[in-house]
Amino acid sequence: MSILSRCLLTALLFCATLSPAAAQDIEIRLHGSNTLGSQLGPELLEAYARSKGFVGASRQTTAPEEYRIEGRNASGQRFVGLVKAHGTNTGYADLVSGAADIWMASRPAKASEIEQASAIGDLGAVEQEHVVALDGLALIVHPDNPVDTITVSTARAMFTGAINDWSQVGGRPGVITRYGRDDKSGTFDSFKAMILSDGSSLAGNTQRFESSEALERAVAADPGAIGFVGFSYVSGSKLLAVNEGATLPLKPDRMTVATEDYLLARRLFFYASNSANEQTRRFLDFVHSRDGQAVVDKVGFVAQNIFVGNSQPLAGQPDDYYDMVAEASRLSLNLRFRPRSSTLDSRALRDLDRLREFMADPGNRGMQLRLAAFGVPEGNSSKVMTLLTINDRVDHVSQMLAAKGIPIHRSRIIVGGANVAPTDKPETRERNERVELWLVAPKRPAAATREG
Repeated sequence: MSILSRCLLTALLFCATLSPAAAQDIEIRLHGSNTLGSQLGPELLEAYARSKGFVGASRQTTAPEEYRIEGRNASGQRFVGLVKAHGTNTGYADLVSGAADIWMASRPAKASEIEQASAIGDLGAVEQEHVVALDGLALIVHPDNPVDTITVSTARAMFTGAINDWSQVGGRPGVITRYGRDDKSGTFDSFKAMILSDGSSLAGNTQRFESSEALERAVAADPGAIGFVGFSYVSGSKLLAVNEGATLPLKPDRMTVATEDYLLARRLFFYASNSANEQTRRFLDFVHSRDGQAVVDKVGFVAQNIFVGNSQPLAGQPDDYYDMVAEASRLSLNLRFRPRSSTLDSRALRDLDRLREFMADPGNRGMQLRLAAFGVPEGNSSKVMTLLTINDRVDHVSQMLAAKGIPIHRSRIIVGGANVAPTDKPETRERNERVELWLVAPKRPAAATREG
């Protein structure tokens, strides 16, 4: 065989190895919430592309609130990530129609949306509902402001202009100046959902900012100011503790947002079809991984990787609760349930896998896990019926943990303890139906003493 023939044969064999099946392009389309799509969605796509060897992945803004992440790997395969962040509702429509692979949502899917999307599966199922990150909205004032605590309803009145002087909320007399993010901000989406939940609007004289950093600096310099930012942006201003009704006032930090004890904490979601392709599923697996959650942390949201917190137990609990947690440290998660069910919700089910990895860490082996399960009587339900429901939940959680090799050392059931959300609405009442997890080192046997 001539040299030319050998070269031609080698070239043909090389091309055969690059068949469409072997070098199929990867395309993942994320549509929906600006809260997720303005930064986190593109960052996750870039990080995923790099993890798969697409070292040249880069981002372009192709239109307002639209991004394209593109790169190639060593074999010539192309990665394309497309983000369209025009609002939660647009993402839902695109997922149902097939125009998007993933719906980015800054709220959980509504019951009506789940029903209407039955052709693509059950959006409430763990395989299709993915909690991506946790968000904590911070209400901030000047560091010298004597006001320490604010209710959601008072904050709403201040930002809409119904309250205009600090003396009306226990502060020094003085005009309230309002600072807010602009309409394109995901933080403003959070504010509307959690503070302006009645559909009201910001007062017309609110000063608006494109940047959270600039807003935070302005509040820190203005004695009459009140503003809102993601809690990770707070540096020179003062955080207010937030409550509503009979809930305890809490400030946002990594722990109170991760456990969702903080009243203005919320979940951010990705939703996918039950027929999602393999590349979409692999991307979602990456989002849940330690590396994916590290991206969540870098962007400024609260990640779901488990850590040991240094927070104190909430006040207002029965004495034996404090006895149980006295020597324990709290973990950064609460297990919660699907509405009116003893079945864990989608976040909790994935948290069990995170907990298995956490407990398998060499530094945690041999540590003991304790559960504190909370319930709130509903309507005319008796305390006994509520106890039975919580007991079923504790049994369910214990069995699932045991199946993952995590034994429970001790548990406590609490009815009517301190609430973390108002109980007057079903959607907030359900946040009180929770299981706290506490970690404690086993006690060592006392050393034997020798007599005589």
